Amino acid sequence: MASTFMGLSIAARGLAASQVGLNVTTNNMSNIDTTGYSRQLATQTSIGPAAVYSSSLVGGGTEVTSVDRVRSFRLDQKYWQENSASSALEAKSTYLTEIESYFGASDTDYISTALNTFTTALSTLSTDSSDSSVRETVLGAAESFCSTLNNASTELTQLRSDLNTEVSTAVDQINDYAAGIADLNGQISLAKAVGGSTNELEDQRDALVDKLSGLVGISVVSEENGSFTINTKNGTLVSGKEANALECYTVTDTTSAQYGMYGIRWSDSGEDFAVGDSGSISGYLEIRDGSSDESKGIPYYINQLNEFARSFAQAFNEGITVGATSYSGHADGAGIDDAETTGIRFFSYEDLSSEDLMASGTDTQAVYKNITAANISLSKDVQDDADLIACASISGEEGNNENLNDIISICTDLDISGSSTVTESYNNIIADLSTSSSYTQTQYDRKSTLVTYIDTSRSSVSGVSSDEETVNLTKYQSAYDASAAAVKTWSQIYDSTINMVND
Repeated sequence: MASTFMGLSIAARGLAASQVGLNVTTNNMSNIDTTGYSRQLATQTSIGPAAVYSSSLVGGGTEVTSVDRVRSFRLDQKYWQENSASSALEAKSTYLTEIESYFGASDTDYISTALNTFTTALSTLSTDSSDSSVRETVLGAAESFCSTLNNASTELTQLRSDLNTEVSTAVDQINDYAAGIADLNGQISLAKAVGGSTNELEDQRDALVDKLSGLVGISVVSEENGSFTINTKNGTLVSGKEANALECYTVTDTTSAQYGMYGIRWSDSGEDFAVGDSGSISGYLEIRDGSSDESKGIPYYINQLNEFARSFAQAFNEGITVGATSYSGHADGAGIDDAETTGIRFFSYEDLSSEDLMASGTDTQAVYKNITAANISLSKDVQDDADLIACASISGEEGNNENLNDIISICTDLDISGSSTVTESYNNIIADLSTSSSYTQTQYDRKSTLVTYIDTSRSSVSGVSSDEETVNLTKYQSAYDASAAAVKTWSQIYDSTINMVND
């Protein structure tokens, strides 16, 4: 037989369940704009008779068994995976675009513009090689060309240093996020053990994992006690309430592509950390250290710029042979005022004289290996005396511009590297850089679209809908009112029954 007060008990449970539902709905609505908040849902179950052998045919009402987050761990895992890949591409794209700017962000800084200005000045000089003012113009244009190369190399080197700092900052952030996740793991597993709510703690942890996935490629395993285990390519970053820290160290191995830069290792074991190909830190390292056709980073483009500078300087100074025809270089010609100037080099490095430039040996290739985009300059000889610009093929002939015409041909028409003219050689670098930058940007755009789609899918599951919560508010309010009416009705019944007994 059912309890005398069973009806009141059932109605009271209905009130309590409706009140929990109202509280959950209100909490959801108040957090509708809270980043990382997951919609919560009150789970209600019906209560059966007090015992299976009870003769009562009526259940005991309802109760709220839990208030759970509405979240898809599968979508979270997919987001973390794709976010890591997207972040690597974003970092690479950002810095490749910046590298492009160093090769010519404005008309006045273009290396090609400086080169064209220089060759134009040479052409003007060829019309009157004795004009001292035009000779000074040639020197000014040549110095501007060298300075443009110097500046581009300096800016690239500074960008590499900036990226090195980015790597250090990223490692610090990884450690901070890992420590935060480990701390939340501990709180969550403890709360679950005593039956407490962990919804807000789990939201905080997921937000940290989102940020961590942007820095480094990770895989996440959800353990039975509610904690996350987070693995990287060659080690476990977080296990339970323990986080394994990373640290930076300066690479001293001169044969390493990272020489002088930061390497990354596990703090406890000293083993090198395998970054992999995901996360922004992967993009930083590839742009910072890439020096091959497969990994085109700052060192690669500095090497390309260096090769352009030294090839041009050597061809200009020493001349070249194309097929069966030889074209004289600056060292083969003569200046004005009957001076014997054969052997004077126009380009050098670090303002060295022609004599000092060639003092390192008789191997011409080895001599010009010393020239880079960072240090190319005019030789001290021509800096000190513009009359030493070797226009003539024979000394003492002021009107002779045969040597200068050969030099102009070297600058404009001839393949100085066996396959490209001076302009083409530089344009090949720009084309290569532009292709890499454009391809990476395209890949990032595609991956970013996928990440956005997955994040939108996550939000459709875990996000708060004002329309839906308004409906829930009405639903729980109606249920509360109905239970309250039931309580009132049963109270009246009990009052009448008690009065009848008293009578």
